[in-house]
Amino acid sequence: MTLHNTTPHDDGLRFSAYMGDGYTIAVLSGELDVACSPVLREQLLSVLRPRATRLVIDLSEVTFCDASGLAVLVGTGRRAALLGGVMRLAAPAPVVVTALHISGLLGQFDIFPTVLAATAQPHPAGPGDEASTHAYTGSDADSAEPAAQTALMAAADASAAGDLREAVASLLVHAEAWRDCDPSRRFTSPLRALARAHAGDDHTALAKAACSLMAALARYPLTYSPAVAATASDLRHLIGPSSGVPVPA
Repeated sequence: MTLHNTTPHDDGLRFSAYMGDGYTIAVLSGELDVACSPVLREQLLSVLRPRATRLVIDLSEVTFCDASGLAVLVGTGRRAALLGGVMRLAAPAPVVVTALHISGLLGQFDIFPTVLAATAQPHPAGPGDEASTHAYTGSDADSAEPAAQTALMAAADASAAGDLREAVASLLVHAEAWRDCDPSRRFTSPLRALARAHAGDDHTALAKAACSLMAALARYPLTYSPAVAATASDLRHLIGPSSGVPVPA
């Protein structure tokens, strides 16, 4: 039974949900990031009800993932547990696996290689159980460095045309909004480095600073803000698809 038809959003994420084998299966497709977090939170919580507390989230079609997107999944899992249910992740795409490793959240979830495997497991599997080890391999995380170098090269190329400098300038205009969304002050250092690089003329340094800020987004969640979501998305899309695997800060 279909609960929600696939609905595209301006934030780049599509969501659909259906019932199967006693579970609600939510299918996410597109970008799982800070821009989608408020809408996604509402959508996932809307399918968790007192008589429908078992949730599987299919992540096979996710094309980008950051820590803010993962934070929504953490909160959803907690809600499912409070209702006496369970939440499981199925078939995470490589970008999701990498984000889980980088953010340190891998152990927070029960992860299965397929939706079928997730719904067939008779009892909740705790983090670290056998079911949690089949959905990924070390090669997913090991691919981060080559992809990061590709992202850096793309950013450096874009900066030659002035696009990167323009995107960074727009972001720095909203630096106060970034600080307001970062109560732990994890982004203070990357933002300062970005501002210093933007004040100079070294395109490579600016590209590195931009990629370092993207790396922080993969590690640490932010409170949602339209300005932060827009400027983060603009910068990431400029750097390129490979920025889904960020450069270490």
